[in-house]
Amino acid sequence: MNEWKQTTLGNCFDLVRNKVHPETLDSRYPYVGMEHIRPNTPKITATGTVGAINSQVGLFKRDDVLFGRLRAYLRKVAIAEHDGASSTEVLILRSRHAVVEPGFLYLLSSSEACIDYAVAMSAGSRMPRTSAADLSAFPIALPPPDEQRRIVDVMAAVEAQIEALTDELSKSRAVLRRTLSDHFEAISSCETRIVDLCSHVIGGVWGAAEGQAEVDVLALGPRIYASGTSDFVTDGSPIRSVTAKQAKSRLVQPNDIILERSGGSPEQPVGRVVIAGEGLAPCIPTDFQRLMRPDVDRVRPRYLFWRLQHDWNTGLTRAFSRRTTGITNLSVKDYISREISIPGDDEQDALVSVADGIDSVIRATEAELAHLRAFRSSFLTSLLNQEIEIPESYDAVLEEA
Repeated sequence: MNEWKQTTLGNCFDLVRNKVHPETLDSRYPYVGMEHIRPNTPKITATGTVGAINSQVGLFKRDDVLFGRLRAYLRKVAIAEHDGASSTEVLILRSRHAVVEPGFLYLLSSSEACIDYAVAMSAGSRMPRTSAADLSAFPIALPPPDEQRRIVDVMAAVEAQIEALTDELSKSRAVLRRTLSDHFEAISSCETRIVDLCSHVIGGVWGAAEGQAEVDVLALGPRIYASGTSDFVTDGSPIRSVTAKQAKSRLVQPNDIILERSGGSPEQPVGRVVIAGEGLAPCIPTDFQRLMRPDVDRVRPRYLFWRLQHDWNTGLTRAFSRRTTGITNLSVKDYISREISIPGDDEQDALVSVADGIDSVIRATEAELAHLRAFRSSFLTSLLNQEIEIPESYDAVLEEA
């Protein structure tokens, strides 16, 4: 690695500045905006067309690196697989082929160190942007071309594995949604109000700062819904202080369902749910949630959970929500006052068994994907910092991952 040369990122690319108005292009010409670049993902899997764009666009070519300069912390960097037009919020970096491989330019510009640098150099508080000049000044170590190609090939193998796991995860989630839909659309049994299936429904509290009241507990935040699976963890939940009375009625127990009362977005309806497993640290829902404790004599807790999950999947919760001050709130009283069909215990158990099995596969795939992404980041950082030798084969890297 002693052949690596110290330089700056700006010596590896030319900034493409050719801006044109969309009217000069075919309206079907592919367009890439910030919304089309996924975080930590080199491929652009979806594009728009310039026909819907009213402002100037930049023209990029295949193998150009597209760097999202608006809010660089979003980590939106990609490498173009075809020619197209891009938003002016995207810097178009064209590699100097005599100096750097296009794929290696992507690895440099999407690395943890480069993103951190871009964030630190961004200007603007509400809409921070990274300038091409600042990005050009980022210091790097550049290996010889043959080593660049080896690194690109190794990282491509890791990326392919991540892409395969992502595809597997998407398919598993689709199977789960279809399984729930097939079941709940087919059943026709005794109907019962959701609230009557619960022994306990109570709102959450935010409490006071740690140590200021009688009991210190973890206050559950929106992160508990992040995985999209049934179980949740309390990692990252803040410690808050509540009265003993508040804690007694709200401490989460196994099989409690935590319903999201406030949150969501135009793309994501409010009303997500998770169900508590065993071994949780003492925790309570916050005031944007509701704690629902299923009555085990009337319904299998996980059956009720999967019904509520299905309702959220299908967007039914939108009919019970309203938007105020930019936040969507769920009318919990109306939502849980509706009637749903509850089959016999055997049919409930059968659905829960199938759904839990698929959910288990999803959680395992998510864990593997998270591990592989973390490995990719640390592995690339070590390579670019010249802390490890470049492996001879892809298999060696994947085995380590």
